[in-house]
Amino acid sequence: MTEGYAPYMFYVNKQVYDSNGKPIEGMYADLNKDGVVNDKDLYRYHSPMPDFILGFNSQFSYKKWTAGFSMRASIGNYVYNNMKANQGSMETLQYNSYELINLSSDYLKTGFTTRQFYSDYFVENASYLKMDNITLGYNVGKIMKGVNLRVGAMVQNVFTITKYSGVDPEVPSGFDSQFYPRPRTISMNLNLDF
Repeated sequence: MTEGYAPYMFYVNKQVYDSNGKPIEGMYADLNKDGVVNDKDLYRYHSPMPDFILGFNSQFSYKKWTAGFSMRASIGNYVYNNMKANQGSMETLQYNSYELINLSSDYLKTGFTTRQFYSDYFVENASYLKMDNITLGYNVGKIMKGVNLRVGAMVQNVFTITKYSGVDPEVPSGFDSQFYPRPRTISMNLNLDF
């Protein structure tokens, strides 16, 4: 951390692009203008810490029906997409010749032959809106003396809206490296009240 900057900012090289907006492999900006691109040209670029964290939830009831949802939003956070950086070059296939590795589809955009780990190209806006869960319930009512029945269903991890190109923008520490995706789960329930 450095005074005057947000905590945990990414320390990267400024990528140079051609006239078509394609990143030029191995070409970075000489930010200190000394004629050499080296570690002294690394700069602080965005932070994994969000500017805003928002939460939304609601519960509805109509006659015997109940419904509810819970949503979250994170705005202004960034993630270093190490999965794309690590598997987005032809070097990935040569380096791992003893096993089958999927080459990132981003290779089709960049054409990188070697990994460009310090490029700010891999720092992506990871702001998101997530629907964490939706619930729906119905109170059947009395099914026998002293017994009330309620049925319901819940879906968790319903959807995520984001510009982030990785699997999930909600990455601990802002460094996406082999993050296992959260599953979508659907559960049904029966409640008997005595």
